[in-house]
Amino acid sequence: MDRNFAYYDYLNEDSNYFVPIKPSYSGEEYSVVNLPDGCIISDDERSVWKVYNFKESVLIEQGWKIHISATINKAKEVLSIVSDLLIDRKIAFKHLKSEYEFINTNSKTANRASSGKFITIYPPSNEEFLNLLNLLYDKLKLYEKGPYIFSDKRWRDSNIYYRYGGFIAIYNEDGEMCIKDEEGNLIEDERVPYYQVPEMAKEFDQFLDTLNSKYTVENNNNSKKFAEYEFKSAIRFTNGGGIYEAMRKKDERKVIIKEARPKAGLDGQKYDALERQKIEYDALTKLSKVDGVVNVLDYFTYWEHSYLVEEYVEGISLEHWTAANYPYTANSDVITYKGDIINIISNLVDIVDNMHKEGIGMGDLQPANIIVSQDLKVTLIDFETARPKDYEGKSPMRTYAYSHPENKNNGERDWYAIKKILRYCFMPIGNIEDIDPGMYEYQYQWIVRTFGEDSQNFLQGIIDKCNKNLSIKEKPNYADNHMKRANNIPSIIEGIRNGILKNLVYGDKLVQGDIRQYIDNEGKLNVQNGAAGAILAFSRSGILTDDVNHWVKQKFIQNLGTVSQNGLFTGKAGIGALLYEIGYRTEALNIFEEIDTNLDPFDITLRSGLAGIGLMLISLYLEVKDEQYLSEIESISKSIDNFISENNELTSKDWSGIPIGIIDGWSGVSLFYSALYSITKDESHYFRALDLINKDLEKTQESKMTLQTLDDANRLLPYLSGGSIGIGIAIVYLNHVSGKRHFQKELSLITNLSSVKCTINAGLYDGAGSFLLIPPMLGQNNSNYIYSREYVMNLISLFFICKRDHILIPGYLCYRLSDDFQTGGSGIILALQGILKDNPLYTLPLINIDSFYNRTSFLKDESKIHEVYK
Repeated sequence: MDRNFAYYDYLNEDSNYFVPIKPSYSGEEYSVVNLPDGCIISDDERSVWKVYNFKESVLIEQGWKIHISATINKAKEVLSIVSDLLIDRKIAFKHLKSEYEFINTNSKTANRASSGKFITIYPPSNEEFLNLLNLLYDKLKLYEKGPYIFSDKRWRDSNIYYRYGGFIAIYNEDGEMCIKDEEGNLIEDERVPYYQVPEMAKEFDQFLDTLNSKYTVENNNNSKKFAEYEFKSAIRFTNGGGIYEAMRKKDERKVIIKEARPKAGLDGQKYDALERQKIEYDALTKLSKVDGVVNVLDYFTYWEHSYLVEEYVEGISLEHWTAANYPYTANSDVITYKGDIINIISNLVDIVDNMHKEGIGMGDLQPANIIVSQDLKVTLIDFETARPKDYEGKSPMRTYAYSHPENKNNGERDWYAIKKILRYCFMPIGNIEDIDPGMYEYQYQWIVRTFGEDSQNFLQGIIDKCNKNLSIKEKPNYADNHMKRANNIPSIIEGIRNGILKNLVYGDKLVQGDIRQYIDNEGKLNVQNGAAGAILAFSRSGILTDDVNHWVKQKFIQNLGTVSQNGLFTGKAGIGALLYEIGYRTEALNIFEEIDTNLDPFDITLRSGLAGIGLMLISLYLEVKDEQYLSEIESISKSIDNFISENNELTSKDWSGIPIGIIDGWSGVSLFYSALYSITKDESHYFRALDLINKDLEKTQESKMTLQTLDDANRLLPYLSGGSIGIGIAIVYLNHVSGKRHFQKELSLITNLSSVKCTINAGLYDGAGSFLLIPPMLGQNNSNYIYSREYVMNLISLFFICKRDHILIPGYLCYRLSDDFQTGGSGIILALQGILKDNPLYTLPLINIDSFYNRTSFLKDESKIHEVYK
């Protein structure tokens, strides 16, 4: 899942928290009329489909299914024709519920494997399947083609497609959709954006090809033009088409080729990818004399797709350039960066000025559309939203945080975007000022303090120029009267507690948090995003209010039967640990009994797998000293040992999870073995913990006197989740239980991260909250502790939305507020408490975490005290 796009569906303008959008435009509802009495209709509100079956019919498990595509303007008519035929023959089918679902399913960000599927038909036999293909063809052959369905094969030259797959949902142990082979074994029924057929259906597939081949129309128009280019690689795919790096053969010139699928990639104005591509071509043609706008080289159609050929612009996006060059740490070169950004922004303003003189407004200007070369030359790309500068229509697509609904036209959109880009380049954090405009002033004061008073004239000059062309005219006030950032940790904790308490909902969920509350079944109750994380923060930072206690008894405990996941952060293990800690021990022990450690032996992560469950059981064993739990813990260690000995790779069940570090990586598993060593003194566990940290350290890279992890996308990551701070915690804990001084150089480089100036997010997992764990990693006796604590408090304060008697914390990318453990206020409270308690494990949902940390220390065994100095 592209997590940025996923969040867009929860940016409800009526709430400062993530709430599913109630579409202002639902479109026409699609309905089927004249249904017989024996028709059974299924209309699940969570599904985009309306399903029809018949009492006389039995739906087979799998077979050849038919999909019907359509254009949006003919969808209702096509549904009427197809449904009449299917009702008459009593054949099961389903269709998209409304025009709204039609647009979403065929949007630019939609799944390419399912795009184009408007009606799905479930023939009861191969004979009926063949018969339907011909009957449907006679009725639909004259209709304009809808989006091509990539997962299927087209029947003749029509809107009819077919593939072999499951009719009834069957899942394997990994939760994958499956069909059965000839022996009855489950095999994955993959939903992929290309046609494939299982082995047992290949013979019939070849037979279908013999019937279908003579109707295949080979469209060779512009085949010579297409052959002029050699495609080298795909840069990315969307549902609207691909973008490719290619070479023009006649002069070996490197080019970019942008492909457009007709009738697919719909935007908010119902424009498809082809229409937007024509807009881009026309705009670039008009701007051919503007220096700093990408040049168009060619435009042609081949088969059913169109191709726009543009010059290849050397460089990287401003988004990536900023990430690579920003002076994040205290010892970075601020002066050089400031000079480079002044150059880049000045060039950008000149380009936009000249573009507007030609009458064109880009409409979706943002850092990803700005290419910066090695010598700082600026070039704008991606003009599919371009319109006349004074065009006042609604923008078909806009990038959140770089646009505003009150921008009147494309010209205004460009100038507003420049102001946001200016702020982003000097202060690359999320878009907090859209949640609270009061943050605008504080942010600009921070920029001036960080980059020097001489930056103020430049900033003010750009802002004034933008404001002259805008209806919205925020103007920063540089006087030192901005809202005070609280610098006393207990008062900050109290402020954040008050902010969460003011916004509790006391319904089927308690706390408002990340969109995982809606996407994940356990998201409203678990530690990571739900009630358990907030209650943990409340109980460890004070007391539970009467209202919260009442909700725990009346709602939380009563709804625990809906929790199916076992994990520490995602399910029963963490919820049980919380209940035990706050006094509900009978309920906690019942939950622990329900945990099945054999359910998923291939998930050994701290977040959701065996390592987290095992660590929780160790904390329980330390409380009750029941040998039954020790036996379970040893059984878990054997399962993890087997996983490791078979050279299995770690995977994360979370869409944004990275299998490095403490949450989803080997360092989280190392925590379990370190704790196990502490209670058993079995040195094999100690050496296992050591080896696992080494496995994660192999994926790190030193940069600017810090150590960060390097993920598969070549991003350097410092955070708790997926980053080196998580590895640092595993190192500190291994030394804590062993009395050794392992990885001192690496740990020093990791703790140097405390001097980072700013981050995109506020949250505990992948934002400023991660850095709050560094002071307790150092310990109060460390000479760098005071500086570290001051740095990280300055960092987190960038995200405090301070009100009269409470503090609010923004969630992912600062799109909306969040009070949960992973992304919002609850995690920040626990991290701040960790500083006060001098406990780097304080955020972990283990039973009585301070007691756990002390009981697992090597210092509890006085004979080991001298070893700390070895």
